[in-house]
Amino acid sequence: MTGPAPARAPWWITPAGALSLLVPVTLLLTWRLDDAAFRLFYRTGKSVTDSTLLLIAVAALVLAGVATAAAVLAPRSRRTLFPVPGVVPDRLAASAQGLFWVTLGGYVLYTAAGIANGLDPAAVVQSLLTQENYSGQAKQALQGIAGVTSLTQVGIAFVVVATWVLVTRWQRRLAWQLALVLFLSLVRSFVASERLALVEVAVPAVVIVVLAASRSRVRARRLAASWAPVVLTPLVFVLFAAFEYSRSWQFFKTRTDESFPVFALIRLVGYYATSYNNGQLHLDHDPYPGRLPLDSLSAFWTAPGIAQLQLYDRLSAPEPAVAQNVLERFGNPEFNNPGGFTTPFVDFGTVGGVLFFVVLGLVIGLLFRGFLEGSPLGTLLYPMVVTGLLDLPRYLYWTQGRVVPAVLALLVVALYVGRPTTQRRAPHLRSVRDRGTRPAHGLTVGAGR
Repeated sequence: MTGPAPARAPWWITPAGALSLLVPVTLLLTWRLDDAAFRLFYRTGKSVTDSTLLLIAVAALVLAGVATAAAVLAPRSRRTLFPVPGVVPDRLAASAQGLFWVTLGGYVLYTAAGIANGLDPAAVVQSLLTQENYSGQAKQALQGIAGVTSLTQVGIAFVVVATWVLVTRWQRRLAWQLALVLFLSLVRSFVASERLALVEVAVPAVVIVVLAASRSRVRARRLAASWAPVVLTPLVFVLFAAFEYSRSWQFFKTRTDESFPVFALIRLVGYYATSYNNGQLHLDHDPYPGRLPLDSLSAFWTAPGIAQLQLYDRLSAPEPAVAQNVLERFGNPEFNNPGGFTTPFVDFGTVGGVLFFVVLGLVIGLLFRGFLEGSPLGTLLYPMVVTGLLDLPRYLYWTQGRVVPAVLALLVVALYVGRPTTQRRAPHLRSVRDRGTRPAHGLTVGAGR
């Protein structure tokens, strides 16, 4: 017997929709920019070729197509995250508390490591007041301790779990904890010039809220979920400009005739155009006989222990001089994104790169299907997938070591909340009525299925 049609999500948080938000327009802008524009705006020549831009477009189409097909054709999940509204949200809430304290401990260690490395709290406050943060001194001091300060990345898992709890059942304490973690991420993104620290917690939260709103009984919320990009796009630009004001404008305002809004727009376009350009440089200079895949397996090579053993340098063929410091020799190190679409082609060649995107599309499609149906893995991991889809023109987010703590934490939570329930419930898994909490207004996560 055929089951009911699978639940749907707003178009722009689907794999194909997320890719369509940035890939076509950034490819077109990069194609239109000539060598003179690259040299004027980004102080590097235009290296990316039309054939490479076409290859990137094909890779995006393969990824979107395979992910969509996998989501449509995958068998229906037998276990959902919300089968018993009282029990499983309690498990999520309990998991959120554990993740919160791990995250907070990570930030304490992160700050302590920064102070030990010479971070001056007074200088941080001064930079916040003056909005001048171009020197990068704080960023150097906040390099952290591998395997210890990575605990701050558990904050991504906390935000995912906490947001799911809050759209299902409002809890004031948890809402304040979520606000604190988002604030810490905001401060970190400014002080350490690490904009991604804010993006990788904000995007999953938005994805979850949008899915919940799209299944609300309130028509206005469903419409808002579908049309959210109309509001979010200018908001993202404003946030980007705010970061650039302290990050680069303080240096370039006396060196350019452009107004600040135009300068910010040029910089925003440049982050994508130079990523494609850098991808071409890596394609031209990185491959050499005996080279092992690097950025596509970055999380492995940079893992604690593996990095200290310098295992990549021991196993891979020696890097020739022409492949060393590619950006310093042929590009602009200020724009150092390697290009996410070209990375698999650098590591595995043309055929291997296409196969990489096929496999990646299968995984993403299955997670997206689980996200729609409420399976533990899909529900918890897919919001992070959207972060990587939006960042794919710049670099391969999912293979970075920074995502490993969050993924491991979410896998543990998925195993915990996905355990079969029993009729006799443990004391810490009290029902909504026992806890005196209430459902979030108008947000019915399971509706529409």
